[in-house]
Amino acid sequence: MKHAYSSMFLLNNIEQTGLEYTGELYSGEYWGAYDEADELKGVLAQFWNGNLMSQAPDLNALEALSSHFREFVKRPVAGMVGDGEQARFVLNKLNFPANAYNTNRSEGLYQLALEDLQLSEKATSDQFSLIPTSEADTLLLFDWLKAYELEAFDGEASKEHDKHITNRVMEMQKSGNAWVLLDREQPVALSGFNATLAEIVQVGPVWTPPEHRNNGYARAAVALTLDLVKKQGVQKSVLFTDNPAAARAYEAIGFRQNGSFHLALLKEPVELSSVSA
Repeated sequence: MKHAYSSMFLLNNIEQTGLEYTGELYSGEYWGAYDEADELKGVLAQFWNGNLMSQAPDLNALEALSSHFREFVKRPVAGMVGDGEQARFVLNKLNFPANAYNTNRSEGLYQLALEDLQLSEKATSDQFSLIPTSEADTLLLFDWLKAYELEAFDGEASKEHDKHITNRVMEMQKSGNAWVLLDREQPVALSGFNATLAEIVQVGPVWTPPEHRNNGYARAAVALTLDLVKKQGVQKSVLFTDNPAAARAYEAIGFRQNGSFHLALLKEPVELSSVSA
């Protein structure tokens, strides 16, 4: 919690399933690095989907965790997300070839105390309203989420990806953590939270179809969903983006950059035993 803004996926997953790995959604295996006084100095985790995450500001601890993980890992690695400096450090130690990545980039990490949330008159006008995704058209959500992932993660359309999107839509509609923005009853944008705690939410995904862009819809959708949870007691929010236009929209409602977040996804999961040290 001392590093909550760059630990939201870790904290959310622990909240969902605890520290035991079962193979189910959100569960993971956790390794901890301790000093001589038995104080926890860092954590490295591998989750059900093969992705790695860390929170170890002490790079000596992260070095120890990376070495230990490489020796004892049992499952293929699919990628890594998390604090920019830490993720790059671990990925360098794991030494995946450059052409193994589908996506490998750092994005700006933006923070907002919701007491500083800026709502424009347009966002709060009768023009806009929100509906939960449970009330939205499922086929529309499928098309939007598929387009979002293909654009955001440089992916390729496939039957396997379609199954993944179908599952994501079902999960999103059950979670109660995503909404569709309506402009005079027409669906125009999507905004939700991909990690939540009682006091903090992490924004994502945010999607506006190309035909509806440059109308301020994403800005309005994010602002209204944050205002909704602010009224429920949430105090802070975080998001990450490398899109300059999106960054300007988020800054307009109060977000400020503080740090970086790295997103690395491999084309195919890789057995570390096949990668030279």
